[in-house]
Amino acid sequence: MRSGQHHFSADYATARRRLVEACAARGLTVESHRHPLRGPSGEPIALDVVRVGPADAPRRLLLLAGTHGVEGYFGAAVIHGLIADGHLDHLPRGVAVVMVHGVNPWGFAWTRRVTEENVDLNRNWIDFSAPRPHHQDYERIADALLPESLEPASLAAADAALRHFALSNGFAALQAAVTRGQYHFADGLYFGGFGPTWARRRMADVAAAHLSGAEHVAVVDFHSGLGAYGTGELITIAAPNSADHERAIHLFGDTVKSTLTGESLSAHLTGSLDEGLAALTRPAHLTFVALEVGARDGQTVIAALRDDNWLHQSGRLDSGGAAAIKARLKDAFAPGEADWQDRVYALGIDCVTGAIAKL
Repeated sequence: MRSGQHHFSADYATARRRLVEACAARGLTVESHRHPLRGPSGEPIALDVVRVGPADAPRRLLLLAGTHGVEGYFGAAVIHGLIADGHLDHLPRGVAVVMVHGVNPWGFAWTRRVTEENVDLNRNWIDFSAPRPHHQDYERIADALLPESLEPASLAAADAALRHFALSNGFAALQAAVTRGQYHFADGLYFGGFGPTWARRRMADVAAAHLSGAEHVAVVDFHSGLGAYGTGELITIAAPNSADHERAIHLFGDTVKSTLTGESLSAHLTGSLDEGLAALTRPAHLTFVALEVGARDGQTVIAALRDDNWLHQSGRLDSGGAAAIKARLKDAFAPGEADWQDRVYALGIDCVTGAIAKL
């Protein structure tokens, strides 16, 4: 097996080109859902789908890269390695693997965690015909998460407000307030949207075309940004001892952690993709895990997200500091160090190949 760094790409356009080349070499078809917008160099961007195995397989494994845009480098590397290094050449009978490269292609291409609507796609799967959830804790810190400027005095005041919230309520409460998902501040962080995004609608199309008729759909959604450098955590929203949780442990091992128990690095989310896919894949059994790998410390990650959000809401992409902000954001979710790439790639390959064997 080639090293992980071989499978990582420098940017979205390169990752997409290498995906197409790897599929051509293996005789695989890439189904492309073109995005109405283009990438930063005017290049086309798309949600790309590749299936290996029979279309009517009773058991299907769905792999998702780029749900959170800039986090897509990790999942894209794993998908490239699975195809290019032949890991999918001999699947068990009755198993198919469906891979989505660039679930949020706009965010991947433009080095943003969110979609073109400034929406966190993993908070976008609520029922918008009902009243939107109102998370009051986010309202209390909204101004600190979108300061007036990135000048030292403004950032110091914002940091002080976040520290005060954490000291008063605990760090876990601060994390939940920031990350759980909010639906009233369209210019804020972790915004779940006012309606279904382009990416959500395309994922519904993918589910209809590639997951319908299955008896069991297992999902690995690749993420980065939470946890210690180069380590991984398998996360589910399923309740402990439930059938969904037991299936997750069977497929992915007993290190799977539930967001409902407080043991996971992740807060329990509102409007997550797993909730959306559960509705789209019924009556099939759905076993969904996120494989989250750590990169930089939490304070660095939040600062990078805040600076990037400020840039797109109040700054200018052609300003002198824009490139540095983008570089910090990419580094927070996809470090360029070879050791990080090798470590997380191995985690991803082991997770997928182990699940295929157990399916």
